[in-house]
Amino acid sequence: MRFSSTRTNNEIHFPKDAFENLYKTEENNFWFRVRNLIIGGMVQNHLPARSRLIEVGCGTGFVSRHLKKMGYCVECGDLYLEGLQYCKERNAGEAYYQFNLYDPIFSEEYDAYCAFDVLEHLDDDGLALDNMYAGLKPGGLLFLTVPACGMLWSYADDHAGHKRRYSSRDLESKVRSAGFEVIRLSYFMTFLFPAIALSRLFFRSRSSTQSEYLNRKDDRIMRELKLNSVINTLFYHIFRMELPLIRLMNLPFGSSLLCVAVK
Repeated sequence: MRFSSTRTNNEIHFPKDAFENLYKTEENNFWFRVRNLIIGGMVQNHLPARSRLIEVGCGTGFVSRHLKKMGYCVECGDLYLEGLQYCKERNAGEAYYQFNLYDPIFSEEYDAYCAFDVLEHLDDDGLALDNMYAGLKPGGLLFLTVPACGMLWSYADDHAGHKRRYSSRDLESKVRSAGFEVIRLSYFMTFLFPAIALSRLFFRSRSSTQSEYLNRKDDRIMRELKLNSVINTLFYHIFRMELPLIRLMNLPFGSSLLCVAVK
């Protein structure tokens, strides 16, 4: 495991205690499983096998391991040692780096940068995009996913360390401002959007204040991650129905966004 020295920066917001819960639930949770299939398809459509890529904000390495199994040369980067230790346990990458996305660590190094549900944790997402642009070879690719739709904002976003949810226009503007050309932009998690919206409204009505939510946050977050097996299976099959559609077209709405851009 290789680490670069990094300064501590309070502008990256992520609850370090979340890594253990993620590691325990990702393998079975419908959202992580189908998102991996969507990400894998997105990367495979644009990037040749054996290309060298880095996943920044890699967390526990659930996505990195999936891409490695697909034949990519994957390296993992994260600010938190806790996540990188889980990455190593999963044998998710060829190399592991601890660094801060606000620091320009690499220059024209990679065929692709991947940041899956990372930008929303950053106060200055534009600076992070600038550094990813710098780290790519000419013609290199950027693969992103982010949470979407501001109306879905809840105290769960606060607890997760989110600074924003994106619209397609917002994300496209920020990616272009960093110098990229956007070649694919689509919402996903479309078929389950009504259920998610109702769930957020329900929890808002049950928790009148943020402090009340935060007092019960651990139970609620774990309930979102570890669903009843019947509901989890049902949601898996509903979400998976989007796979053939998203290969053919950009979906018009959803609780998440994906983006592919080129340097």
